[in-house]
Amino acid sequence: MRLILAFDVFGTLLDTSSFPQEIRRKQLELTWVYTVMEKFVPFREITRQAIRDYLLVNEGKEEELMNSWLNLKAYPDVKFLGDISALADVFALSNGSVEEVKDHLRRNGILGFFKGIVSAEEVRAYKPSPRVYKHFMESVGYPAFLVSSNWFDLMGARNAGMGTIYLNRRMEKLALEVDVIARDLEKLAQYLREKA
Repeated sequence: MRLILAFDVFGTLLDTSSFPQEIRRKQLELTWVYTVMEKFVPFREITRQAIRDYLLVNEGKEEELMNSWLNLKAYPDVKFLGDISALADVFALSNGSVEEVKDHLRRNGILGFFKGIVSAEEVRAYKPSPRVYKHFMESVGYPAFLVSSNWFDLMGARNAGMGTIYLNRRMEKLALEVDVIARDLEKLAQYLREKA
């Protein structure tokens, strides 16, 4: 049985550091608030709302910022997804819509490494809701591991019964138990080769 890996996209495969971090924080906060309220708003609209909130106190143009979000660049180590996809079944698991994620992955030349994309929008809730991770496992299979650089994502996956792989890009300590820690995708590919 091949290992199933669910890759978070924003912040794990795509570098969000070029995007204003105040907007990114607001974007995440809005997903959490809407999920707790059990109200669904599409991720693209949440992104636009976060940009508008940011522009209330900062000068700038909404469409330029939205375009910046829609054109995020992948981390250089995504080239190791080829090695990883030879060792495991690779999927994307994202708050973004399937089409948005597909566009990002295609634009960065990595779409071909993925067997599929599962969106939180399919359950009308956002990560770290357990519904998102359970939906992934029910759709794709067990056992599955989430690969993420985001602590809240790892916490949500573990809570829902998924394995967790912390992609520790910033070399930060994480006060959360995870199954595997890898510095980057090259190290993750190396780990998977050793375990094969």
